[in-house]
This record gives sequence, C-alpha cells and structure tokens, in this order.
Amino acid sequence: MLRARAGAAEPFFIRWNPPEPHLANHPPEPYASMHDPSEIEPWGSFGDDFQGKPYAQAQQLRTWNIEDWTWEQWAPVVSRYLGEISLMDAQIGRVLAALDELGLAEDMLVIYTTDHGDMCGSHGMIDKHFIMYHDVVHVPFIARRPGSIEAGTQCDAFVSNSIDLPVTSLQAAGVPVPETFHGQSLLPLFAGGRENGRPDIFAGYHGNQFGLFSQRMVRDRRWKYVWNATAEDELYDLESDLWELRNRARGPSCAGELSRLRQRLVDWMECSNDRLLNGATRRQLLENRTL
Repeated sequence: MLRARAGAAEPFFIRWNPPEPHLANHPPEPYASMHDPSEIEPWGSFGDDFQGKPYAQAQQLRTWNIEDWTWEQWAPVVSRYLGEISLMDAQIGRVLAALDELGLAEDMLVIYTTDHGDMCGSHGMIDKHFIMYHDVVHVPFIARRPGSIEAGTQCDAFVSNSIDLPVTSLQAAGVPVPETFHGQSLLPLFAGGRENGRPDIFAGYHGNQFGLFSQRMVRDRRWKYVWNATAEDELYDLESDLWELRNRARGPSCAGELSRLRQRLVDWMECSNDRLLNGATRRQLLENRTL
C-alpha cells in the first residue's frame, strides 16, 4: 500500500490493525525462544487475593480455569507474549524503513497505539474483562514525525484514543474537524507541549461473552475510582499502590476522594450521554448509596 501511494500527489491515510499480540500467542522463531521463561519475574500484582474487590474478578479466573496457576505455568505464556511483541516491533521497523526508502518519512505522521492491554498473568488474570487495571487501560502511544516531533521526548498528558485520534488525524491532514467531534488534537503535544488541560481521564466497560457487568472509571494523577454498577466500588491510590492491590473504597480516610471522584464521574456520564446514568444510579453515586 505504501509503495502504491508513494508516487501519488494526493495525501493518504493507512490504518493497519494487526491482531497481535492478543493471546493466545504462537510467534515463529527466533521470537518464540527470544525470552527465557526462567528469567521472567512475576508481575508485582501476581498473587492478588482479591480481598475487598468485586466478585467478578475472582470469577474471571475460575471462568478461564486458571485460578490455581502458579508463576511457573504463567512464565511460558508471558514469554510467548513478549516474543510476539518483539515480532511486532520488527515488522513495524519494516514499515518505518519503507517510509525512509520511499521518501515519505519527512511528511508522514506515524502513530502506534492499541485499543486495550492484556493482563497476561497480572493479578493472575488473562484477557481484559471486568477490570480497569493499568494493564488494560493504560496503553502504549508512540508518535513519529521527523522535523515535527523531537525524537525521544516524552509527555504524560492524559490522552483518550477513541476521541483524540480522529481529531488529530483530520487536523494533520488539513481536513476540517466536524463540530460533533469531542476530542482534542494532539498536534500541540507533538510540537513539544506538556499539558492539554485534562486533569483526569475516563473509561467504560459494557459486558462481554461471560455476561453483563458494567463499569465506569475515572483517574487523575494519583487516584483511580471504578464504579461497578452491580458490585463493590474500587478506589486505588496509584502513588502508594502502583499495582492496584489494595481497594481503598471502604476506607474512612478516603471518603473525600471517593466523593470527589464520583462527582467527576457523574459529570462525564452526563456529558457523554451515558445511558447507565439515570435517577437511581445518580443517587447511588452522589448520595453514597453504593458499596
């Protein structure tokens, strides 16, 4: 596709959606043997006992029949997962090399990101369901545009892929952005900006093949709050509990943070016309009537 477009006068957009590194992973050699399972340390969250957490999390392990897995069983899975990521890295390198070869690199914005992460043994879990842990919602985002983005720079501004990428892509191509779009352009961040005015970020989950289990999440620099509509709330202090092991939602000392984040979540649900917000659920959140 790149070679076919290289000589054309019109600008173009290519979206490449490989399924990798989605489990199950079966990378070819040399990637299959690239990461020695015996040298892979357990994730910091491995061994979570799920005390004080929603029932669905422990149920997820039972549903997948992995509730008794040891790290010795997980390590080969993680090894193949890392191997497939290494394979992806090599293939993305081929794309970037082709841009250089075809003389397209200087005027091409390349963005690498994903729709979600995978637990792959973190908290003893697999896949992405019933949870809002960092492993799933804090995804990679890498952009390259020689002459516009300084290589090696980092930015910790909050980005929402689903609404920010469309706006950014249109602006980069010089195409008008529809008024109905609610995202923010990332071009100012690419130009060296450090902030975009967002104090927090949100996410939602709407059930899966194992049954309906709705969640909404808001997190800021320190705190993450997860509203589980039919189970216990979750509150994590990301400053002291990076692996999200201790649910602080019932702690009296965190009542102020809990109330503040619930209000922020209601504001977002109103703004996004979330059908899960109604008279009953609004009271549940704002009047502290949730577990």
